[in-house]
Amino acid sequence: MSCPYTSPQNGRAERIIRTINNVVRSLLFQASMPPSYWVEGLHTATHLLNILPTKTLASSTPHLALSGTAPSYDHLRVFGCACHPNLSSTATHKLTPRSVMSVFLGYSAHHKGYRCLDLQSNQVIISRHVVFDETSFPFSRQSVSPGSADFEFLVDDTNPVPAPIGPVHAPLPAGPSPGDSAHPVAAVSGSSHGTGGRAATTGSRRA
Repeated sequence: MSCPYTSPQNGRAERIIRTINNVVRSLLFQASMPPSYWVEGLHTATHLLNILPTKTLASSTPHLALSGTAPSYDHLRVFGCACHPNLSSTATHKLTPRSVMSVFLGYSAHHKGYRCLDLQSNQVIISRHVVFDETSFPFSRQSVSPGSADFEFLVDDTNPVPAPIGPVHAPLPAGPSPGDSAHPVAAVSGSSHGTGGRAATTGSRRA
């Protein structure tokens, strides 16, 4: 186990995290998408890394090592490009548009389809039948360069709790200590005799 706050001891984990971060940045910059879409970029980055060959597996892919089948690359599309999902099945009447221009957000983890963001309604549409325009990026025409305020949600404001230094003492058990048995406490009876209200006590007397 590595020491707290000592990332150099986790060399392999730190390298894969750096690789994932580089892919996420490249996807967002290429599509001119704001940093708030980092989750969609992260899902796409991990999907791509799982189907790409790696030297760790002798030029094989993690997908092949886990599932035993070679991955397919026919479904890959450019992240953040313009797309037009088919909305015929959800049309309310015959004059409703059969598609709407959207932004490709990646691949669905629970469906065999693509995730498309409708910029008008801000809803994510999952569809299998999508027409892509991989040379057009809608966010490049309406967004500006992100500023420092756009990255504030990535700042961790929590104060880390330092690890304890030195031996940790176990808590003492509840109840009387062993030395208290030499001097038992006198028991007080609830009954009284006479007007003086003198209570009867029992206990040991010292010799």
